[in-house]
Amino acid sequence: MHPIFRTAPGEDSGSDTLGLYRFQAEIAAQACLAMLTHEDIEYVVCEWHEDFVVGFKDGRVELVSVKHRQYRRTLWNVSDLCKDGGLAHLFNSWRACGGASNVHLRLTTNGALNTSKNNAATLARMCGSDPEVTDGIDTVAKTIAQYFLKIRWKQPYPNIPVVPEVAKMADIAIPDGFIATIKAFIAVLHIDFENVPSARFVTDVNIQQLLRPAIASLGLDHVDVETTYRRLVERIEKANRGEGERGQLAEYIANPSRARYNTQMQHRIARRTLYASSVLEEIVYSRLTVPTFARGQLPVSAPGGANLRKKLSRGLVPPDEAAHAEKLRSAWYLAWAQHRSGLPGDITDLANMRLEVAATAFECREHAQNATGEGRPYGARMNRLLTQQLTPEQMSAILPFKINKMHLRGLAYQLCDECEFYFSEWFDVAGEEAS
Repeated sequence: MHPIFRTAPGEDSGSDTLGLYRFQAEIAAQACLAMLTHEDIEYVVCEWHEDFVVGFKDGRVELVSVKHRQYRRTLWNVSDLCKDGGLAHLFNSWRACGGASNVHLRLTTNGALNTSKNNAATLARMCGSDPEVTDGIDTVAKTIAQYFLKIRWKQPYPNIPVVPEVAKMADIAIPDGFIATIKAFIAVLHIDFENVPSARFVTDVNIQQLLRPAIASLGLDHVDVETTYRRLVERIEKANRGEGERGQLAEYIANPSRARYNTQMQHRIARRTLYASSVLEEIVYSRLTVPTFARGQLPVSAPGGANLRKKLSRGLVPPDEAAHAEKLRSAWYLAWAQHRSGLPGDITDLANMRLEVAATAFECREHAQNATGEGRPYGARMNRLLTQQLTPEQMSAILPFKINKMHLRGLAYQLCDECEFYFSEWFDVAGEEAS
């Protein structure tokens, strides 16, 4: 054994710092996983303005600061929360947004709060638009104002006013209206500290309480949950490492429609943004393929099908292939009915896949026409080309559940039944006798 392995290493602050960044990413992962089961969340922007930003579909945004508290540290008090806990930073960010009504704030920490009078636990109960405690708010707001002003002496927070330095905090001159601003800040703040796991346990908590239930609600089978979770966190960490320039993000968050934000700024934000589809892209399956019908699932016949039968017959597709097409259409119908997530994003995912499948069908038709010659039936050749070209690996669109090539062909036959394309030249399907 090499001597270097015979003694325990000393303190590694770099490793500690890396662990804290991982904790931040795993707290952001909670918001990302919530997008799979909560319809109100639209996106998460990583490490931009604060540790991450949660965007809601009603236009609200929540700036989130994450602070890990080591078990050996004392309880958070108001002073610690203002400085080390990031409240001054959150306040500065909020003021940079102009205190817009659609901007809310959250401090997430695993540390316990000091419960003494008018201390951190009391502050947490005073937060929000409908606070649990209102008695003593002026006293707490004044204390926070003084801490912020004191912090401003050493920290370059441009949205906290500069006042003359004095020896005693009680002698700090509070500018007119600043306490009222602090109270407005408290009204949009939430301190999340209850049931927040430490860095040691956050991975297991996220997998068991968030990822597994999300997978179950989506009806996904054969998911490698550990690998999926690791990939999601790595994607968040990659988004965190984007360009450091934050520029005018505060104003952008408050009002993204302003014309002065250039394309470069939008691209930078886009590289840090994750959607529900981004999370689905990181899902890893323990099996490379999925069965057409899940185990114990009885096949059912999809409604409709008359148009498909007429089109296959006109294209001279052999009867056995036509019968198989009907079965695959039913397989697709059952897969979509049972495994779609139920979130609004399903419709967009399906629309993208429908466009891509239809485009593939048109390409197959063109190749079939060119290969058979003008005026000759090409439906059978086109059907064989669909079998070759319609594979999940060749599709850029994704669905909220894993599919195989049988499902894709079933979707193609469903599109044909809906008259999105034909296996022959166009004809009046309604006037055609069923074969």
